[in-house]
Amino acid sequence: MISRERFKNNPNAAEALFDLLKERVFLKTEIDMVYSDLVNWERSNLLSIGGDSGKGDWKKLNYIEYTWVKIIQELRQYGFTYDEILVYKTEIFRPIKQGELMEACKVDSKNLEQQLGSEALEKLNAISDSEYDEDLDIGTSILESSMLSAIITGDKWTLHFFKDNPGFCLIFSKEVLRGFDLINKTEILMELLSKTFLSISLSDIISNFLVDDENSFEESTISILTKNEHKLLKQIRKGYSDIKSIKIRFKDDKMDMIEVTSIKKVKLESRLLEHIKKGDYQTISIDTVEGKIVNFENTQKIKL
Repeated sequence: MISRERFKNNPNAAEALFDLLKERVFLKTEIDMVYSDLVNWERSNLLSIGGDSGKGDWKKLNYIEYTWVKIIQELRQYGFTYDEILVYKTEIFRPIKQGELMEACKVDSKNLEQQLGSEALEKLNAISDSEYDEDLDIGTSILESSMLSAIITGDKWTLHFFKDNPGFCLIFSKEVLRGFDLINKTEILMELLSKTFLSISLSDIISNFLVDDENSFEESTISILTKNEHKLLKQIRKGYSDIKSIKIRFKDDKMDMIEVTSIKKVKLESRLLEHIKKGDYQTISIDTVEGKIVNFENTQKIKL
């Protein structure tokens, strides 16, 4: 989890925050996602998870990857195809160039002066064209810079995806609205917002891993899996092809026990005896055809 108090309204801490966002902290099997979806998205190049340290990092997501996974989840839920999402991925993770940043700063100078002060703006304006390479990337993407701004400012940030404009994603926040207003270009923004689009709250996703500040964005529950939820997922994934049903019993509003019923085929009665000797059952029922045992149901009770 990330302590927002450490970075709140502190633009100077952006570099430290960016390093923190790249830390690998979430096991693939422990986040609030269907594991098979993650596998399919990786195979389809919609996401790339894991590091190169050789210490199991390939099993873990960092905060940026987790955020992108949740965005994919929303896009898929609302009918965006793999090809469409791949186009968005290319654009949203495209490194920002120094030239683009300088041009944006010039256009948004009034907004920057309000946020950073006149002295910082003067230093920015004093940079001559010869002092930077307009084609050199600044080491961060559109999504990453938006996450940094959302955490530092605490403003509500949303991503707007347009079906009829593949690859175009409008990053929207109070800061963006103020910038358009200061340059008298709100009509451009209103024209975009009059179109049909899917709005995904970047702030809501980020709030899943923020702590310390109850006023950060909107109050929400942490969506990373609890220990018992993780145990439940492990039972579902374990021999899922044989599972007939799963019952969950609750006590005091918490999961207390899982009952997993699976069907196992038995070709020989001696094999059934082997299962009984192993003691790998709690309740057992046997099906026969023409006097021969064909399978049995094994219900295990797992206390949480």
